[in-house]
Amino acid sequence: MSKLSWCVTLSALLITCTAGADEPMAAPTCSLRLAVEVTPDVPNPADGAFISSLLGNHPGYQLFLLSVEDDTHVNLQLQGPGSPESCQAIVDSMSNDGRVVTIEAS
Repeated sequence: MSKLSWCVTLSALLITCTAGADEPMAAPTCSLRLAVEVTPDVPNPADGAFISSLLGNHPGYQLFLLSVEDDTHVNLQLQGPGSPESCQAIVDSMSNDGRVVTIEAS
């Protein structure tokens, strides 16, 4: 293979590899650390399904488990695309969940 053929092949390969690359995700505009206390009847407050259920119907937002303090206290990270006001509205919605005793945002 000549040097020119090799360069053309390499260029085509690089174009193919980068053409399908995803755009970088924008940094979330809503980002809060939450200290959440749940009722004792929650079997595992660190369970992913339980944590996801706290969000309700808020597409685009995510809750991440940061740490487990004990059987009723977890620290979570809320992230999403909304304004600080919409972020607070989600926290307010979570506090209305019957399984949540308290939520403190920091």
